[in-house]
Amino acid sequence: MSRLIQLTFKASEEARTLLSDYLLGLGSEGVAEDIGEEGGVYDFSAYFPMDEDLGEVIKALKGYFSMLKDSMPGIEISDIKARQIHSSSWMVWRELLNMVRAGRRIVIIPPWVEHKAQGDEVVIEINPSLAFGTGHHESTRLCLAGIEEIIDRGSVGSMLDVGCGSGILSICAALLGVPDISGFDMDPVAVKESHKNAENNSVGDKIKFFTGLIESANGSYDLIVANVYVEPILSMKKAFSERLAQGGSLVVSGIPVSRGKEVVEGLSTEGFKVFKERSEGEWVSFELRKA
Repeated sequence: MSRLIQLTFKASEEARTLLSDYLLGLGSEGVAEDIGEEGGVYDFSAYFPMDEDLGEVIKALKGYFSMLKDSMPGIEISDIKARQIHSSSWMVWRELLNMVRAGRRIVIIPPWVEHKAQGDEVVIEINPSLAFGTGHHESTRLCLAGIEEIIDRGSVGSMLDVGCGSGILSICAALLGVPDISGFDMDPVAVKESHKNAENNSVGDKIKFFTGLIESANGSYDLIVANVYVEPILSMKKAFSERLAQGGSLVVSGIPVSRGKEVVEGLSTEGFKVFKERSEGEWVSFELRKA
């Protein structure tokens, strides 16, 4: 029976999206993120083929760990452990990533699942090699539900996707009819994946993805969506305010319920008020408007 190499380690919540993206860029066949027993710490599992040069992979990963620790003081990343597993173990994990529903009519499927849209369903295909941004995480589903509801309530001419990851939020908005969409991420691997997923969903020509920061996003937007985590949300509050069009909506997610009040109070200093709160499990998302 064929075998795979499984690399495992623990890392702080702040680094999880960057690490998943980087592992994909190293050639991982899949990355799984699980909430660890310690608050704010995630267990990572990355799967590589047996013929991969494991020494080079671990060397590159350790170098990336060092760079993240220098640029994000306070984050924690554990030592890497490696072991061989039967490929059947990976296949079991893969089969668990099945069809997911979000909002009223959004359906997310991996490439190995066939599903034809029923009625007014919007079907999005996302390869779950990037575990964060596949629709399997509560914060992503909360964002998708918010996007759908806001678009259904009225005209949304433009949207900015902050920290686009897999591109799932931009793809959803494009399929729901938003004509002008921009999405960015500081990780070029994530932007490349977003481009690929947008093409696979036949909306590649409707979304402008770029590598960079919010300061590179020019103009104003009817809808700004940020599915990141607490610290960058608060650090970008002024930029959100400057780029949100009059009467527009800001949706923020990736927020543990325990830190919801902190986010609301922080955004209120830029004049934002909560219009609607959505929650699932231990996660909360806020839809806000300027006072």
